[in-house]
Amino acid sequence: MAEGEARELLEEAERHLQAGEYAAAERAFRQALESDPDSAVARSKLGVALAQQGRLDEAIAEFSKALSLRPTYAPAYSNLGNAYREKGMLPEALVAYERALAVDPDYAIAHQNLGILYKQMGRVGDAVDHFKKATRLSVRRSAGGLSQTRRGCLPTAAALLTVAVALTSLLSLLRQSPRVPP
Repeated sequence: MAEGEARELLEEAERHLQAGEYAAAERAFRQALESDPDSAVARSKLGVALAQQGRLDEAIAEFSKALSLRPTYAPAYSNLGNAYREKGMLPEALVAYERALAVDPDYAIAHQNLGILYKQMGRVGDAVDHFKKATRLSVRRSAGGLSQTRRGCLPTAAALLTVAVALTSLLSLLRQSPRVPP
């Protein structure tokens, strides 16, 4: 298959993924992988399509294959963390998110995902810190003309939603704190 055809298959698969047509995206990513089995991007995106269909073990296998092909591919680590988190494997998710950020400290999506994990673990202060970083990075990238489209295992969330979640977490924490009379 020619390089142009492989690129077209990846673009088609991406369109299906963005449209929520996960079975069609899976088929198209598998076709693209027939042409280029060493594509870490196609493997990771296939993992996303599988995860969206609830096939988390298969998704984890694809993310792991993507990382064996390209150990510095931060989105695959972040997606791997999402799959682990969905399975309730929180320590493994934490390691995956931390690896994504070790590879790319400015990867806003990984900061957002780590914030979600920390919130789930009850580490509200850490969650807020990562939500703030995600928001700053998203705003900076948008202002610089570089948009970072979220194509991970979790639904898309805008920077304002991140801030709202962080503020809600802070308010909840403050409400739970014992009050000292003046």
